Amino acid sequence: MRSLLPLTMMAWMATLSARDCVPPMAFEPRAQESREAPLLQPDHVNPQAPSLTGWTGVDGGSVFFQRQFDGGAGVWVGSDGRAYQIRESPPADPCLPALLKDAGAQLKLYTVTDVVLNRNVCAGQGYVTRNPQECSPPTSHFYEGKAVVIPGCWMPDGGFNDGGGDTPCFTASCTTGAVGVCAHWGYLPNQKWDGGPPLARLFQACVRAARADYNGDGEPFTCQGTYVDFVDGYGIQTQDTFSGGLPPLLFEAAWNEHGALPFGVTPHGERCVRPRYAPTLLSKIRGAPGAPVRASYDCRQPGDAGTPLKDYFDGGVPFLLLTQTWKNEYCVTDAGPGGELRTQCPVCTGEPLGPRTCHGGSCVSPPLP
Repeated sequence: MRSLLPLTMMAWMATLSARDCVPPMAFEPRAQESREAPLLQPDHVNPQAPSLTGWTGVDGGSVFFQRQFDGGAGVWVGSDGRAYQIRESPPADPCLPALLKDAGAQLKLYTVTDVVLNRNVCAGQGYVTRNPQECSPPTSHFYEGKAVVIPGCWMPDGGFNDGGGDTPCFTASCTTGAVGVCAHWGYLPNQKWDGGPPLARLFQACVRAARADYNGDGEPFTCQGTYVDFVDGYGIQTQDTFSGGLPPLLFEAAWNEHGALPFGVTPHGERCVRPRYAPTLLSKIRGAPGAPVRASYDCRQPGDAGTPLKDYFDGGVPFLLLTQTWKNEYCVTDAGPGGELRTQCPVCTGEPLGPRTCHGGSCVSPPLP
């Protein structure tokens, strides 16, 4: 498995951490550089969630392109009316899952530059593979400043336009955006082969799950840097396991391209999803359109809790992905604990493994074994 962690803007993170937490206690967590790298690393840390693409236009809104992308270098006008130069930045992503590589699939990488500002919109961000035994890019900063280009675009109401027919469009996403991360995990909507998995649908389901877009309306219920384990029924992404003191991962939800589906169960037998963060307003989570579901912190996978998630894909099932994570918590703010989903998420300064918490006013994660 591969582990992807953000090259985030540390000053911005520090600002968020200071704003979201009460004054810290008199101790400083160990710097990440001082820790020994653990043997086992996950690959499902979405560093830029809940952002779709990891970048925005100068007006702060998401940008997509209302044309068909022909793959060549050129200047394209975004949905914000600004000009962007898109140029291929070889080599292609060397770390696609084996199933995609064996089928001859490629994920080309690009640079996207705001022409007027002469600025790379993905500058300063990219993910880093922390398990070189699985896949080692040519350099440690291989993905920094790079983007992927995917056919189709996401609408403000949460709907997805696949870019075909009379309304062509494409999306350019930094490698830290949900779109870029899902493409890297192997869900390439423009790839297909006889007998192959439904990658276009898996891609949409992945973006929904990465952003915790339970309702399929574009509203995210997650925070930057949150660990989420993705499992599909095709062997593209498989279940992560941990040992050495980390708590067990808990079932979260089943997903298709429209949002979260009723699959988990409460102790009383109700179908449910388990929100990724607590506390949050449970009534805001309704599930995918036409598939109402209850949000409950007691939600669990059906049957034996030790059943491997891949086993649930045997036979015809309505979902495409299953996810699990820890029970994460928001930091206490001036507004007090609880309430609706936070728009400013806590940024924890420790390793992004283990539950996201705020102990004694300092955002930290439990130490790794």
